[in-house]
Amino acid sequence: MNADSIRNTASTAGASQASPADADGAASADGAADADAVADHDPDQVDGVANGHGDSSVAGALGIGVIAREIGLTKDTLRVWERRYGFPQPLRAHGGERVYPAEQIERLKIVKRLLDGGHRPGKIMRLPLEALQQLAGSATPRAGVLPDDVLDALVDLLAAGQVGEVRKALAQRLLAFGLGRFVLETAAPLSTRVGDAWASGKIQVYQEHLFSEVLQHLLRGAMNLMPDARQDADARPRVLLTTVPGEQHGLGLLMAEAMLMLSGASCIALGTQTPLLEICAAAQAQRADVVALSYSEVMGMQDVWTGLGELRDRLPTGTHIWVGGSSAALARRTLSGIEHVPALGRVDEAVIGWRKRQVAAS
Repeated sequence: MNADSIRNTASTAGASQASPADADGAASADGAADADAVADHDPDQVDGVANGHGDSSVAGALGIGVIAREIGLTKDTLRVWERRYGFPQPLRAHGGERVYPAEQIERLKIVKRLLDGGHRPGKIMRLPLEALQQLAGSATPRAGVLPDDVLDALVDLLAAGQVGEVRKALAQRLLAFGLGRFVLETAAPLSTRVGDAWASGKIQVYQEHLFSEVLQHLLRGAMNLMPDARQDADARPRVLLTTVPGEQHGLGLLMAEAMLMLSGASCIALGTQTPLLEICAAAQAQRADVVALSYSEVMGMQDVWTGLGELRDRLPTGTHIWVGGSSAALARRTLSGIEHVPALGRVDEAVIGWRKRQVAAS
């Protein structure tokens, strides 16, 4: 499938509607956690409430934990906004947990997208849904997202439910480009576009999940064809890849692993959400030279900084920590003993730098 056929297929497909975002809320920028907030349970969907509203008022309502995971707004952020701005206004399920009806979920998704674009909570939180939609519709693309009609057409195909066409087009691009170029020029920028489409409501959550599965399958297939550097005792650095608890987005981590393998590094992938103590144990057992962590915008800034500080304290000084991903916390503050790799295209540079330092120290 060439570029023209992708555009033509997308132009004839109908578009789907609805869905969440992927990024950090504003608790760190606009207020601390609500100190007197009660612990909420985490129901996926709620059938009734205890505050006098009938069942019909909570049709499609989601619990606070689901909102936090899927939209990328922490529980503390939601509670702070509730207290400070009077929005959101959750209902209460029979067990007392906060639940959010469909209209508020839609507003939260748009608010999240606008916050990611640089708007301040105090300026937009009290705006009605129509005003938020208008503001979001006039928003410019996020910095770093370059125009690409083919990638935009793939998002249109995904929104139209034509996952098979997306899979075919991506497979052809992988064969044509090779793994490294595919990651940098297709996988990474397309993932950003899909996240933006998810945030704006153009695609639904399940469609974003389908896309992730397709892309992971293609990347793993290509990576499995490469020589396994773990079998080579001289392959350095040995890089342990994972995410911390609460960070469930692993697609960026997989792309980083692909770029590390192309640089000749030996990769040990733990998957996502590994507890800090287990990361330390694995780094020691696997004789890791580097622990590489990926952070999306879902993680709160203070959580990122605190977790990295604790991990740095627990790991031996000779074990390097590399961090990357879309979290603004990584660029906002420089942490001692932490190396920020700001883009996938800089992975090879980080590997070369590590090797040079090893030679200089020997």
